[in-house]
Amino acid sequence: MSEKWLVLKFGGSSVRGIEQWRSIAERIAERRAEGYRVLLVCSAVQGVTDLLQDISRSPADESLQTQFTERHQRLASELDIAGDEWISKASQRVARLTSDLQAAPSPAKTAELLALGEWLSTRLGWVFLQKSMAVEWVDALGLLEVKPDPERSERRQWLAADCQPGADAALLTGLNGCGPVVITQGYIARMPSGGTALLGRGGSDTSAALLGGRIGAERVEIWTDVPGLFSADPRVIPQARLLCRLDYAEALEMAASGACVVHARCIRAASETRTPLWIRDTGRPILAGTQIDGHSTEREGAKAAVCQKGMAVLLLQNIDPRQQVGFLAWVFNVIAGRGISIDLVATSETTTTVALNREANHLGAEDLCGLADELRQRCKVDIHADCVTVNIVGRGVRTTLSGLGEAFARFENAPLLMVSQSANDLCLSLLVKRGDEQELLRAAHRALIQHTTDDELFGPSWEELEAGDREFAVAGGRV
Repeated sequence: MSEKWLVLKFGGSSVRGIEQWRSIAERIAERRAEGYRVLLVCSAVQGVTDLLQDISRSPADESLQTQFTERHQRLASELDIAGDEWISKASQRVARLTSDLQAAPSPAKTAELLALGEWLSTRLGWVFLQKSMAVEWVDALGLLEVKPDPERSERRQWLAADCQPGADAALLTGLNGCGPVVITQGYIARMPSGGTALLGRGGSDTSAALLGGRIGAERVEIWTDVPGLFSADPRVIPQARLLCRLDYAEALEMAASGACVVHARCIRAASETRTPLWIRDTGRPILAGTQIDGHSTEREGAKAAVCQKGMAVLLLQNIDPRQQVGFLAWVFNVIAGRGISIDLVATSETTTTVALNREANHLGAEDLCGLADELRQRCKVDIHADCVTVNIVGRGVRTTLSGLGEAFARFENAPLLMVSQSANDLCLSLLVKRGDEQELLRAAHRALIQHTTDDELFGPSWEELEAGDREFAVAGGRV
């Protein structure tokens, strides 16, 4: 019987230098000693995808291409490997694609360009790992195929594509024919036509979850630069508590509501195949991290307060009451016709409020104005282009309402654009203008989460971890 697979995913901050790649080699060796085969999924080196984005927007700027080459030459030098062959190939492809983008910009060419970050990081990592173990590089384009969605805009089809979760016996057989350690790229998948598509924000996490489900991995370990999921953003609230364990539903709601450690599509893919996720800290592997699986908790109440930035809010006032019947259907059809998904909606007798995630929908200012102009055929439109949703997440979140008096007092002098409770009773959303969110976030966290005594769910705070006051073993118990 073949050894069981584990998927280890390392993000950009976890592949940026020699110390990080040594840590990767150590984690692989540990899992091999435990009897597992390892599928290693890696992101581009930290900052490289942003650099490639800049190149796609300014293809005539050759200095950006030089930065791409030099950044990877420094990494190869630090790793003490012969990486010139792969760096040269990647740099030539960058030059060719920037020339193509200058001649005829397209989402397909942009996706092919952005995918080079993962291609090169995994090639250099493969060379480094070969110094200490047998490892094979396998192209992710042969592992994941995009699920076509003609209703999406062209940009979203190429730059935020989806793959169908599920087991793949043929893929498992193929990988079992490889060596015990395989490295591949995150973030990318093959279009049915053969082109390279991207899986959007958090795409490498999503790749890892999809691949884990396809090969029946015992779990997917996502190694990053934080100890796990927290009850709030520790950069804003140092008292935020480490969440030791979540079920898929609560973790998915957190991710969809703005928690940035792991993307919602990653959790959704893992839940479809019941593949456990384990969020770990590359620099502090002794910490227990956060486990996400199908074991639900009976505890009701708030577990996290998170922000979702980059929201656009449209206030739609029907100008003709005689056209009330079918008005909402018309609004939704207009929005869907532009390949845009809606995050939140609320209605009253005269006004409909619609919230859109600008980043997820790839909505620029022109796109938003075009949408508003079309909607003005049948309604008055007021736009708030830069808003934030403060989301309070937890099973039975309705039970928290009585404790939010301090938080709601904030709106005596500031507008609250929308309040929405999810149908599954997992999320309460408060939509505000940018700049009003942090005080609301702190008040909600202080009132509902910060002082809880549930040590089974809530671990140490960020400030306690940073101070080293408490440590948690990998198994989840106290040291």
